[in-house]
Order: sequence, then C-alpha cells, then structure tokens
Amino acid sequence: MLKPYHIQIFFDARDNLWVAISDDFPGCSAGGSIPQEALAEFELAVEAWLEARAAAAPKSDYLFESQFPS
Repeated sequence: MLKPYHIQIFFDARDNLWVAISDDFPGCSAGGSIPQEALAEFELAVEAWLEARAAAAPKSDYLFESQFPS
C-alpha cells in the first residue's frame, strides 16, 4: 500500500475504465475495470515511476564547484 499520498480515482467514460492519478507523481497514471484494480495498478506504476526517476537522476556524492572566477 502506498504511503499517505492523495490519489484520485475516477471513471473515464470515454475509455470506459477507472483511472488513478496523483499530483505527487506527475505523469503517472493507471487504469482498471474497477476502482480497486486501478489503485493496484497505480501502486505498480508508482514503483516503476520511482525507479525511473532514480535511474534518470542519480545522486552525487560531491558538491559541484565552479571553475569560473566570480
């Protein structure tokens, strides 16, 4: 189960499925035929979202210092 993030679950009539989204995870969404399925799929999507962000922006152990005079 996700930590206490605000997750919105709504029915999308155009696609005929339930959708889960959260402002805390921009661009991350999931769908399902019932709300519980959308939430379960969203939890998996968040795990992948977090892994992708960690891979895309590794933390550095050093502080960047400018080579240019101030």
